[in-house]
Amino acid sequence: MEKEPLFRAVRIRVGAVDKEQAVTGAMPLEDLIDDNLAARRMQTSLLGGLAGMALLLVSIGIYAVLSFTVRQRTQEIGVRVALGAGRRDVLKMIFLQGLRLFLAGAALGVVAALALSRALVHLLYGVSAYDPASFAWVTLLLTAIAALACYIPARRAMRVDPMVALRYE
Repeated sequence: MEKEPLFRAVRIRVGAVDKEQAVTGAMPLEDLIDDNLAARRMQTSLLGGLAGMALLLVSIGIYAVLSFTVRQRTQEIGVRVALGAGRRDVLKMIFLQGLRLFLAGAALGVVAALALSRALVHLLYGVSAYDPASFAWVTLLLTAIAALACYIPARRAMRVDPMVALRYE
């Protein structure tokens, strides 16, 4: 295709200098770079896929823990509603509980990530292992996921009928 005229031009130039020199394996620099970076690209794709799966597992875990704690506190929420707590009060209570759990996990996670980021230095290109912007964006993304994971059980808790909750065992 396009490579044939390139190979001919290389052979002619090399032949002009030394007619006995063999010209084999000539390839464009782009192809050579692509071949050299193929393993890195594969590692990066695999790492990105695993990071996506980890994010999904974290999201499911946060939701499961909050949903479980809200379900265990159904009687308490029913008593609070029976004594006059409004929907906003229930929503605030669940969000504060979830936020406390998330902040504790985020603090531990950031410390662990800073400690373990040295192991990934050889896989990073164009970004430092301690890039504050990367840590900030990931923390913000997980905060949004935690807020959504708090909202779903909180919305369910706001609809608790006090009579049903008090009979619940």
